[in-house]
Amino acid sequence: MKTTDKKSRVLEMVGLYQKDPQAFEKMRAEIIHQMIEDLPEEYRRRAYGMQFQLEMRLQRYRDPISRMNAMIAMFWEQFEEFKNVLNDPRQVLSEKEVARQVPAKILSLEERRKRH
Repeated sequence: MKTTDKKSRVLEMVGLYQKDPQAFEKMRAEIIHQMIEDLPEEYRRRAYGMQFQLEMRLQRYRDPISRMNAMIAMFWEQFEEFKNVLNDPRQVLSEKEVARQVPAKILSLEERRKRH
């Protein structure tokens, strides 16, 4: 897509948001869905999962400015993680491995019922 095409698409989306926010949301969802579907199959599940997490985090923000600020904060979180991976990939991998190995405490339902 050419730069002028991208600019006109952005202007189209801005105009649509101003006129009909619900139609904007529908178009936004369709564009995201199509972009994910255009990915190689082995990446789609992860992309849908990431999109779901993003949507859930942004769900609480109704005001466009608050939503934008939240997206910017998420961008910088991911950028910081990316920077850490570039600077010390072994450290990041070992931290992730340790986090996976932390045992979960299993609570007995019988003990809980006795307390209540």
